[in-house]
Amino acid sequence: MAVVAAGIFALADDSVPWLVLLGFATACASPAVPFVARWWEAREARRAARLAVIESTALLRQEGGPSSLLAPDRQVVPFQGRTDELDALVRWCQGEGSPLRLVTGPGGVGKSRLAAELKELMTHEGWDCVAVGEEQESSVLGRVRGSTDKPILLIVDYADTRHELDDLVRQVAADPADVRVLLLARSAGEWWQRLKVGGPQVREMIQGAYDDTDLPVRIDTLVTDQQIVNDAAAAFAQHLGMPAPEVRLGGRERGRGRILDLHAASLVAVLRAQPSLAGDEPLAVDVSIVLADLLGHEQRHWIGTAEHVGLLHGPDGLTVELLRRVVAAVYLSPPADEAEARELLTRVDPGAATPKVLRWLRDLYPPRDAEHWIGTLQPDRMAELHLVDELSTSTTLAMALLEGLDGRNARHAVAVLARAVADHFSDQHVRARALRLLDRAIAALPDDLELLRSVSAVIPYPSEVLTQTDLSVLNRILDLIDPTDTAGRSWVLHDIGMRLYRLGRHAQAINPMTEAVSARRALADMDPVRHEPQLAASLRYVGVVLSELGRVHDALPPTLEAVEIEQRLARSDRRNHLPHLARTLCDLGTRYHEAGLPEQAVTPLRESVKINEHLVASEPERTSPHLARSLMNLAIAQNMLDRPADALPAIQRAVEIRRILARDNPDGDLVFLARALTEASSCLVNNARSQDGIEPGQESIEIRQRLAEANPERHTADLARSLHQTATALRDSGHTDDAATLYREAIAIERNLVTEHPGPGAFTTLAESLAGYAAMHLALHLPLEALPLAQEAARLIDWRTNDTRPENLRPAARSLANILTNVADVLQANGDLENAQARRREATTLRTGT
Repeated sequence: MAVVAAGIFALADDSVPWLVLLGFATACASPAVPFVARWWEAREARRAARLAVIESTALLRQEGGPSSLLAPDRQVVPFQGRTDELDALVRWCQGEGSPLRLVTGPGGVGKSRLAAELKELMTHEGWDCVAVGEEQESSVLGRVRGSTDKPILLIVDYADTRHELDDLVRQVAADPADVRVLLLARSAGEWWQRLKVGGPQVREMIQGAYDDTDLPVRIDTLVTDQQIVNDAAAAFAQHLGMPAPEVRLGGRERGRGRILDLHAASLVAVLRAQPSLAGDEPLAVDVSIVLADLLGHEQRHWIGTAEHVGLLHGPDGLTVELLRRVVAAVYLSPPADEAEARELLTRVDPGAATPKVLRWLRDLYPPRDAEHWIGTLQPDRMAELHLVDELSTSTTLAMALLEGLDGRNARHAVAVLARAVADHFSDQHVRARALRLLDRAIAALPDDLELLRSVSAVIPYPSEVLTQTDLSVLNRILDLIDPTDTAGRSWVLHDIGMRLYRLGRHAQAINPMTEAVSARRALADMDPVRHEPQLAASLRYVGVVLSELGRVHDALPPTLEAVEIEQRLARSDRRNHLPHLARTLCDLGTRYHEAGLPEQAVTPLRESVKINEHLVASEPERTSPHLARSLMNLAIAQNMLDRPADALPAIQRAVEIRRILARDNPDGDLVFLARALTEASSCLVNNARSQDGIEPGQESIEIRQRLAEANPERHTADLARSLHQTATALRDSGHTDDAATLYREAIAIERNLVTEHPGPGAFTTLAESLAGYAAMHLALHLPLEALPLAQEAARLIDWRTNDTRPENLRPAARSLANILTNVADVLQANGDLENAQARRREATTLRTGT
């Protein structure tokens, strides 16, 4: 039978119909099947290799692989949209004001392309425009000024990862004549906050450098995603010398896609349309998976070019697997020279560290600047997918690349892996693997204070999924920092407190926060201009943490002090401090309504809304999240004052804003959308629109379930709150079976929380769910089933009200009174009139405060 199978293989080629061969093999006998299977695998491998060579050959005249056509400096697709942003940058270059400008935004929204367009325009205007390479920050200004008498534009991409950026900023602040510095970064995180506390000249320059606004995802509100894809496909096709294909982009609303993803979708469609590769299916593209598709084309390009130069031939030829690992290694640790490149490839595999492989790499990805000997796979989010796949697949490769990193490579590796976590937030599988790799890389770093500081600075903040990682680095920094470095310690203590707060560890957060306040108060006494803004920030968050701990009255004094500082700062510098005043006023209103004083909360909350309304007209991207927060807390206070009709418009607008923000930045803003949705459901129920309250409640449950999976310590209690609220909306709408399911889920979670973290807040929350579930049984004429629920709620209330101080009972007085009323109704329905009357008297006392 083996002879027969061999005969089949000898006769077979791609022109022989496979059904004929399969039938012939089957007719011969079953022993031939393994041979046929191996032949078929080999045939498919040859076919894939031919496709790779065909596709690669079509692109060999290009510089780099297919994804290089997306590079901002290639400008294959004409610049589109962003007219207002570009005009503003040109005016900044040519006008007065700060010589520094920061542009932020998530990966793929077009920051680098905007900078490339500005560079081209200003070059035509007679400027010298220079892209600042890594570790050039300290020397670039002097070098460029020594070689030209023209105005200078310096462009610093990945500014949030630059270790020596403060040197450049100080030089520009000291001599700002005829120079502009454009910084591009994912976000204005801790790295930016630390730049802001430099000397007086630096602080003055930075105050006008950033408006807290991310570059919008939409490049033009009048252009649809489909139009962008069509225009880009035509440009790519023209560049490749082929007819433009018809591309169909399905299922997306206008303005939803990042410009990089849309261009990548266009490029993938054009590559699919090559005559030798095109199939019969229409050229439909899905933006959500287009980077994975493009990576497949890029990998075929690696194979094709390696085949073309003979790297895959002979006994010492490289495997496709090794090609993938080499490309991943270069992206993680871009070598500065040939020696570094050879050493890097040796770590991957000694057989890869040959002159032939190095030449192939340099041809595959030519260096983009003088600081790198080899270029890297781009765009970043596609390269991150490849890197995470390779490091997760091979523990040997991960060990070789993530251990023993030096300063520059350590910062770069941490920045790349942290970006991978944030960029792929919605893909839990990629996100989880990237996070494990990041934690492994950080754990392998030595206890070097400056290295750890620089590493912490490149971890994006705030981030739902990176907070614990960042906290581990900060704790190591605190252990190493000089105890006499008051300013340095204050920063680290404040940051540790903030991370613990974000993780829901409020009891642990209060001590470092309080220490930060003490340190910053001492610094502000010596230099109020420099340190009072940081003192106000720490005071504000001490109030937040105390409130989360249930110490709502203790939270008021630090919040009031923060408001006083911000009011004073806003009087002297309205432009820069008015936004901070609005946020602190919102905090004050929130502290008041949490303390059971909603009538005192309304005034500062309305003032906060008013300021934010004024600011949002000119700075919508910067102000929208703060306006949403003020509106939500105003709605909560109005609800507490039994004015649900006033509350509803405010919370509905807050939800609209939060939905837009969460769509563009799910990692940072989904948590706030869930909170607003829960409050919206409550407002709708209180406006006798319980049916309308079901949908926002259910959406908040879905979001908080995902959040609780990633961070149960912080989000489980919030999930229970959404479950309880949605159960109430379902109950009042007559959907009692669904309501019962959610009530039981909420009660199960809240019982665990009472066991793990007993306290007044946990008791009240569980009692609310028990009483609500009991009330539903009572409405269904099931008083016996309601009785044990009501009795458990009553016991919790008794524990809760053992503290008879009015200021401690006031925050929950309304909830406690409602619970007691429900308990009384159940007791009365079960014939226990005496206890029912006693509970009603308790409820009246709580409501009246007598």
